[in-house]
Formats: sequence, C-alpha cells, structure tokens
Amino acid sequence: MFIKKMIIYLIFFCSISSLIWNPVYSQVEKEVKGATGEGIIIGRVSEAEARQDAINRAKIDALRKAGISESISSYQMLFKSEVENNYTEFFSSDVQTEMQGAVREYTIVKEERKSYEHYFSIQVTLDAIISIYDKSPDPTFNVQIEGIKSLYEDGEMLSFNILSTKDCYLHILSIDNNCASLVYPGLYEEFRMIPATSKIKFPYGANYDLFKEGKDPVFNRLVFVFTKEKVHFLDYIGEDQETTSEKIFSWVYGLSPDQRVVQYKTFTIR
Repeated sequence: MFIKKMIIYLIFFCSISSLIWNPVYSQVEKEVKGATGEGIIIGRVSEAEARQDAINRAKIDALRKAGISESISSYQMLFKSEVENNYTEFFSSDVQTEMQGAVREYTIVKEERKSYEHYFSIQVTLDAIISIYDKSPDPTFNVQIEGIKSLYEDGEMLSFNILSTKDCYLHILSIDNNCASLVYPGLYEEFRMIPATSKIKFPYGANYDLFKEGKDPVFNRLVFVFTKEKVHFLDYIGEDQETTSEKIFSWVYGLSPDQRVVQYKTFTIR
C-alpha cells in the first residue's frame, strides 16, 4: 500500500533500527540466559523460516524461564499470526489482557545447524530481557475509531474520527506482507495530543491518499497504538520510517498495559 501525505510518500518495506526505553514502559525487568529453541527444516519449510521458528520458540522458553507462563499462549498466537500475516485475533482485548510480560530485547549467543536422518534443524540459544507487567489494563481508557471503510478505491483518501475517554497520543503503524512502517507521526507532521471526550477528525493537516501498484487489489493492516503519555516509536530508519513487525511488537508490548490501548484495522484498495 502507498499513502501520500502532502509531499511525502510512504512505501512499506522491511528494515531495522534502534529502540529507546522510557518510564511509560513496564518497570519490572528480568534477565534470562540460555533460552533455547529449535526449528525444523522439512518439506517446504526453508532454512530462514526454520531459523525464525527457532527464535520464536526460544523467546517462549525465555518467558517460561522468567516465570510468566500466562503469556505463553498469547505469544504462540502472535508467532502464528506473523506466519499467516493476520493479526486480528492477536490484537483482541482478551489476548492483550492475558499478556503478563514480553520479550523486550534478545541476543542470539549460539546458533547450530543439525542433521537428522530425515530432516535438518536450526537450534538457537539466546539471552533475553523480559519485561514483567506490574499493572493491568486500565478499564477506563477506551478509544473508538470511526469511519474506516473495508474497501477503498485507488487514489481515495483515508480519514476517520477518534473519540477517547482520556487525553492520549496516537501512533499508526502498518504491517503489510511481512513489511512494516510507521505511518503517523511522520517526519514533517505535528505529534498532537488527542483531547478526551472530543471527537477528533484525522488526519489533522495532511491528506492520506491511498494508492497501489498493479491491477490486483491490495490488502492492508494498520495498527493504532494510543498511549496516555507522549512516547515515541523510534525503531525505524529513513524518510519512509521503515521497520519490522517484530520491532513493532517489541515496542507495543513493552508499554505498560495500563498506559496503552491497541486497535487493529484492515481494508482493501482496489
């Protein structure tokens, strides 16, 4: 998907940058060493896919070692969603409520390729920093997003209304076909507070024109992250603000649950 914002074109590709931690994030952290995971190379599973599976399983092992088993099922759903490019179930309120902790960062300390009689595998060992939530979601913090359609024509403008029960700030991120980008705030856009109980029309001063390449319809996913405090997602590079889905989830689920509301919207451009 392409979004034209004033003179800025955001094209969603994958890349990596850095992460900044601040007090709005969970305050309780635990270091875990020697978490392990294995991914099997068999059939149509590539070595790269097996490696990612091994990393995901090692993350789950790290959560288990940190003693927050309540998050295991939620993380398994996340990893399954990443594979299938469908995050709808993962962003449900039930799953978010279940999350008692998250892998904030990790370092792979060992990686091996092993051979068996009928298949190969990738085994990884990693050290991780686990954020353990000491607070629950705030039931009084609710946000409504109105006006996003399920289908847009090529060149049509994206606009919507926001109504929040509390003063808050918004990040919009896109996850599309394993690629990701920060959509709002852009490099040349004002990062405004959304006042409580007032219906706000978005975007503020820019036009978000939707357009695509090729003749086939394009399916899009947008992640809306509302926070009580003015935090910044800085885990991107370049004017296109490119990032990865893993970086997005690391940031979102590093935020303390009482400080955030996450919503997920999908639409098609034809």
